[in-house]
Amino acid sequence: MSCRLGAIALVLALCAVSVHSQVWGYVSQSFSLVRSDILEAADYELVANISNRDAGENYEERLYPASKWACTARTVPKTESSPTRSMFVDLFRYFAGDNSDKKEIDLTVPVNTFVQQRDNDVTYYETCLTLPKKVQSAAPKPNNPSVFLDEKPEMVILTRRVSGYFITDTAWEEEAISLKKVLKEKVPEADYQSYYRNGYDAPMRIFNRRNEVWFRKTGEAAQKTIEDYKKRQAEKAVVAAAAAEEEKKPAADEKKPVADEKKPVADEKKTTEKKTEDKKTEEKKKVEEPKKDAAQNRE
Repeated sequence: MSCRLGAIALVLALCAVSVHSQVWGYVSQSFSLVRSDILEAADYELVANISNRDAGENYEERLYPASKWACTARTVPKTESSPTRSMFVDLFRYFAGDNSDKKEIDLTVPVNTFVQQRDNDVTYYETCLTLPKKVQSAAPKPNNPSVFLDEKPEMVILTRRVSGYFITDTAWEEEAISLKKVLKEKVPEADYQSYYRNGYDAPMRIFNRRNEVWFRKTGEAAQKTIEDYKKRQAEKAVVAAAAAEEEKKPAADEKKPVADEKKPVADEKKTTEKKTEDKKTEEKKKVEEPKKDAAQNRE
């Protein structure tokens, strides 16, 4: 109950500090958070689904296509807790209208946070939200200089879905360690020095939550998966272009009968003209024949 009240307080605080023109954006986006199960999710293609309960193996290999994400990043001492909550607030404001177009953008899932331990005992955090498909090609620029748009390339991800209320760094770290043990023997070519935290649900949702830790697959196998994907996409584009051309043909063919219909009209006109001409000729003969007979009688 306290978590739910805390989330509501956060939303109210956002509305209180926002400028008047953005208040409704914060409120409407907050309702979207409550129903996070209906939000647009980052696209991916399932490469493999490994499930072996006896051996304790249960994970997925996915390919995420290249796409544009809205991100913010911070580096903090290793001894400090993650700043992901305040980072999310910056992204939330961008989606709620704090951008160059003052445009409200539909929220997406997951809230993706890259975590990497670096030298000098610091931790790097980068929190991102993928942009909806309808604004991928024309996303407004963030007003906040700490928020940036990032074109992320294709990536092959190793992950599994887990439930539970992941609100602490410890919960995420324990899941990362557990999944790493499962993966390391099976998939040695992956970046296990860093990982991604992915939350799909609002704080207000208590049950049936979805959490995922991602490890990025590397090496030749991952590159081949990406190249095969690009090849399939290119083939689909060719097929789609051919289908579009085929759709245009019937429209062109439909015009031909209209042209053909004009021919009988023209032929009918010629026939009518010929009949009229023949009738005039016949009448002329009738007039000339008596004159000719009278001339012959005089002779």
